[in-house]
Amino acid sequence: MTTISMISLFSAITSVISIVIVFMILNKVFQDKYKKPWYFIGVATLFLSISQIINFLNGFFDVLIVTEEITIFTSLALEFIAMTVLSYALLLELFILKFYKGKFVKFRFIPVQEGNAKGDLDLDVTNGKSYVAIKKDKNYFHEQFSLATKTGYEGFLITERLPREIRQIFSLEKTPIAFVNHSESEDSLNFIKKDLDENSGIVEPINLNNIITFIDNFLEESTNPFILLELDLIFEYNNFSIVLEFLKYLSSKMEKYKGVLVCLVNKDNISVSQIEELRKRLKDLE
Repeated sequence: MTTISMISLFSAITSVISIVIVFMILNKVFQDKYKKPWYFIGVATLFLSISQIINFLNGFFDVLIVTEEITIFTSLALEFIAMTVLSYALLLELFILKFYKGKFVKFRFIPVQEGNAKGDLDLDVTNGKSYVAIKKDKNYFHEQFSLATKTGYEGFLITERLPREIRQIFSLEKTPIAFVNHSESEDSLNFIKKDLDENSGIVEPINLNNIITFIDNFLEESTNPFILLELDLIFEYNNFSIVLEFLKYLSSKMEKYKGVLVCLVNKDNISVSQIEELRKRLKDLE
């Protein structure tokens, strides 16, 4: 019976540690506004509950079974199952932090807010709308985007500038950034990847379906999305009509998720007729 008491004590301690870890993870998830991990935590909590039910059955069998040898065997077996289930729950919960804060994060583009700054945007934008800006100077829009991430929006920047450079210049420490790049050299691509942080990634301008997937994932996670999309390389590697369909899709998504989409285009890279076509699809910020 002493052995069984020690096992029960160890099981209880493990349960307490598990519960503490669950609350720590919940707190982390809540702070960073991650939503998908709630499903994983729900599964972990289910297994935690099952382990407690097994512990209850252990005590129930102790009362019903009179033979001491059978009681000890049953108790040990049930405690072993309970400990196994608890261990699985703990590993699953720890995996959540590793998965969402580790090497896979760069492919998820997790939405965050940079802070709480006072002031209003100079841009005249409305939630649920998509805009086009035909301008050469992108710094102004990057500055406005940076301000948006500090005044209630969760931003996603799809840019042709290096993420590290953008973060340093415009104080975007955590905001997800997708670097639009078409590199023929594997060495060059590997060099760029080494310079990326956990919430940055590379997207091919020719692979619009991949960009759509990243944007869809971001919108599903975000509560107040603001996407700044640079289109020059995308226009360079894709047919204009295809890009128009791409923008039409994004515009419908922004309307659904009550977000803001601002597309930047250098007017020297497209024709006058194409500019007019863009302005028919998207509201002009000029």
